[in-house]
Amino acid sequence: MADGGGSGRNISPKFVVAVILVVIVIVLAVANSKKVKVDFVVADVSLPLFVVIVGSALVGLVIGYVLGRREKD
Repeated sequence: MADGGGSGRNISPKFVVAVILVVIVIVLAVANSKKVKVDFVVADVSLPLFVVIVGSALVGLVIGYVLGRREKD
């Protein structure tokens, strides 16, 4: 039968930190709905601040993923 403990999965510290950071980004995004002017090199755009926050988080996620990958020998 059962071995006395949950599903046998261990929650890693990386996962806990990732969940906490996602919650923080979501709270910041929801709390900031004003429009802000974003100055790109080629154009100026007016966007809600939550779009800027989430977009920045996604760019950071992609950069972290690309730089964190290890090459196979």
